[in-house]
Amino acid sequence: MSRLKNERLLVVAAHPDDETLGCGGSIARFCDAGAAVRVVCLAEGTSVRFSRAERQGAAAAKALAEREANARTALGLLGVPVAEQFFDHRTCCELDTLPQTDLVTAIERHLRDFRPTRLFTHAAADTNVDHRMVHWAALTAARPLWPGLTEIAAFEIPSSTDWNPAAPFAPTMFIDIAEAWQRKLAAATAYGAEMPPPPHPRSLVNLEALARVRGAQAGVTFAEGFQLIRRVEA
Repeated sequence: MSRLKNERLLVVAAHPDDETLGCGGSIARFCDAGAAVRVVCLAEGTSVRFSRAERQGAAAAKALAEREANARTALGLLGVPVAEQFFDHRTCCELDTLPQTDLVTAIERHLRDFRPTRLFTHAAADTNVDHRMVHWAALTAARPLWPGLTEIAAFEIPSSTDWNPAAPFAPTMFIDIAEAWQRKLAAATAYGAEMPPPPHPRSLVNLEALARVRGAQAGVTFAEGFQLIRRVEA
């Protein structure tokens, strides 16, 4: 893991829990190695469950606060410092109604401030509209103008990436998370009801099944798969 020590990993996700589902084990590995890790969630993840009239009420506010508290617990378990946890409150599942420059500018601020060497974000073909918008905004923000940013990769989200059979996720890069698997499992558990029972793809049972499949593809016990978008070798 010493080779990761000098890395600076920026994870740009749509909603709290996406970071854990998509690359929680990798986040833990980078943190364990002494790398700098920042996690950014560009939208909240609960308002879509309320009517527009209800979104200003106490129940919606409570749900948002609970989701963010769970996220901070999860990220703490993975090793991400509180100062490197960022939660924006753009409305869930409505990022496609915003000018793309709003998202691009937000990501650029983190690129400028954090100076990442690696960027992990959503896959392009996810069924969740916010995931797709974050993917394209991240690629636009991370155009080849940032010194030191040598890798961009997309992660998969169970219950979104896998629900588009017309564009199946085919990982081209894997990170061994065998030593971090229990931490990812604990972080996912911290999200409570966001991890429903089987056969839901976000169930803890199916999260483990996916990690084992990706591990088998890479020749290890547990792995996370990524689609490599860009890598620059010095």
